[in-house]
Amino acid sequence: MPIPHQIRTHPRAKHVRLRVDPHHGVIVTVPPGFDHARVPGLLAERSDWLEKVQQRLELQRAELDTAVCGKRPERVELSAFGETWAVHYRNTGGSRARLIRHDGRLEILLPEVPDHNLLDALASAALRRWLMARARDLLVPETRRLAEQHGFRIGRITIRNQRSRWGSCSAQGNISLNARLLLCSPPACRYVLLHELAHTEHLDHSPAFWQRVAELVPDHRDCSAELRSAWRRLPAWVQATDNNQNHG
Repeated sequence: MPIPHQIRTHPRAKHVRLRVDPHHGVIVTVPPGFDHARVPGLLAERSDWLEKVQQRLELQRAELDTAVCGKRPERVELSAFGETWAVHYRNTGGSRARLIRHDGRLEILLPEVPDHNLLDALASAALRRWLMARARDLLVPETRRLAEQHGFRIGRITIRNQRSRWGSCSAQGNISLNARLLLCSPPACRYVLLHELAHTEHLDHSPAFWQRVAELVPDHRDCSAELRSAWRRLPAWVQATDNNQNHG
């Protein structure tokens, strides 16, 4: 069975070159004047190599975690700070997804790819990158404001996208916050920030720590209960975990 492919003539090419593109499949680059009728035979000779490359690309695409991307959202609610962003999608001729931010609107530029699952994954990844940046813009200054208001001394603030922790605090007073806090209610988000700030005084969960938390957030038990169930209410596009992190 012939291997599906595209033939591209390059004016400076001196030899035939084969490559497998994750979006466009097998691409054969040939020099000017090359007999295109010879290409199927060349592909047949390299069929074992092409199969291995295609299998590797399938694994790479699986790493995009398409199963959790779900339907592309039409809007994103950053409830913790009362923001609503409309989301629009547009296909372009580019090779990757890009997100452009307008006043109250996000536009995601997607490559021309026939695989809708892959497009969903690329759109979700673009939204997660934006969420990380927005979390740095909002959570970092708010944490520093609360620290100054309540007399806490803190170090570096790191923003992450994590599956199971809303925040943490190190012995050096460095605080890590989950970007997904932006999708929680304002009281729940504020509770996490103050919870981690309280750890700069009490690194454990001793009675003294909880007494300090109760002073800062009298309804902390309600907030904690809300956060335990909040994981199940997060939108599908945010569920995949990215390795990147931001510092503030």
